[in-house]
Amino acid sequence: IRMKKKFAVGLVFLMAYFGFLIATLPATVLFNQVSLPQNLLLFGISGSVWQTKVEQVTVGETVIKQVETEVDFLSLFSLAPTLPVTFGNPLLTGPEGALDITFSQGIIEIDNLRLLLKANDIAQQLTLSLPVTAKGDVEINLSHAAINIEDSNKCLTADGMVSWSKAGVVALEENIPLGRFNAKLACEDGVLALLLSPENNLGLTFSAYVRKGGRVSGNGFLKPGDKFPPALTSTLPFLGRKDSQGRYRLSF
Repeated sequence: IRMKKKFAVGLVFLMAYFGFLIATLPATVLFNQVSLPQNLLLFGISGSVWQTKVEQVTVGETVIKQVETEVDFLSLFSLAPTLPVTFGNPLLTGPEGALDITFSQGIIEIDNLRLLLKANDIAQQLTLSLPVTAKGDVEINLSHAAINIEDSNKCLTADGMVSWSKAGVVALEENIPLGRFNAKLACEDGVLALLLSPENNLGLTFSAYVRKGGRVSGNGFLKPGDKFPPALTSTLPFLGRKDSQGRYRLSF
């Protein structure tokens, strides 16, 4: 019995020691062992595996600054570690927000995501028929999403909303207010989808999809109505010919 007690105490001590080593292991050591996607770059990694800071994360053409994570200690007991993440700053350019990431048996779950970014940061990454500067902020709120990273990052479930408040553009040297746009986030055929509400001043119906490898595509129609901004009428020929229903097809 005494021998068993000594063995148990020794085992607990050994586990605590290894836990201490892991917790204090520099984050750079871990990231050097991980194979990251080609379009994902990390700069200025500091801290430990337990609490990590990254000065800048670049995803394609998007730059995210001041990323900080800290492992939720209690989540380790459920074998599904959770990482609360914060990023950005009102005084810095780039996205700003927070989220919780949980890893469990090949599934990544995202909860309580709040993301705020400039509408023009999005507009400059799109292929548009004429130069446009977008105004206002786009806010993304995602209550929950699950992605199967062992099955080509298949989108399992997503529940969220996107809103572009005080929307407007500067086109052809004119300031043009657009009102407000709302969209729903969901999963369609295993990919993350953004489904725009048709209740907007442009008469715009549009759906965008985030596919394998982070590739983004979208399609929809623009059908000018009574609320369509008159200042944009002269830009319609840039969209091509309208169909028999008076719609202009949009895609990228």
